[in-house]
Amino acid sequence: MTSTTHAISEDDIADYLLATPDFFNRHAELLAAVQLTHPHSGRAISLADRQIELQRERYKQLELKHGNLLRLGKENVALAGKLHQWMVGLLAHAGNSDKLVATEQLCTSLQSIFDVPEAALDGSEAARDVASQMAGPTCGLAAETFFQNANVLHALPNTANVHSLAVIPLPHVGLLVLASNDPNRFTAEMGTEFLTRLGELAHAALVV
Repeated sequence: MTSTTHAISEDDIADYLLATPDFFNRHAELLAAVQLTHPHSGRAISLADRQIELQRERYKQLELKHGNLLRLGKENVALAGKLHQWMVGLLAHAGNSDKLVATEQLCTSLQSIFDVPEAALDGSEAARDVASQMAGPTCGLAAETFFQNANVLHALPNTANVHSLAVIPLPHVGLLVLASNDPNRFTAEMGTEFLTRLGELAHAALVV
């Protein structure tokens, strides 16, 4: 008779340990005997020490996430306060029949409250045509094809240092153009929900 010996693989060991959670309770001495390599220093450490290191790393990651959440929360609160301030200004000038003055006030307040270097409204027929074809705000570098084809730069008083743009369509009104000398201020990857709300408020203020 012959016997077949099954070679034990690492997966077999891993499966066994997962299926036998009390293994190290019965063989506690192995926790100190098993030596692993420290991921940073390269020195040998015990399995128990490695577990402690993993817990520390996870704690640091949680601290980082918590810090990011707090930062985002503070930024959102500040942004909501600026939006409220801007809305109050729009309501204060809602009865102004001079659309040119209303538009100038809207753009000036955008610049001062939201710290936007340049803001302008392009109400030309060409801009209204572009706005009618846009599904929502578009952001990115000023040199991108869309901005060049839409010729949005001509609405701005100063284009020498414009590197990034946010263009918000206002149906039947035109394009609200926000510009910055910072190429990372308005990027193609950024979310546009806030800009959409900004456009809706601007549109409501200009068509009353």
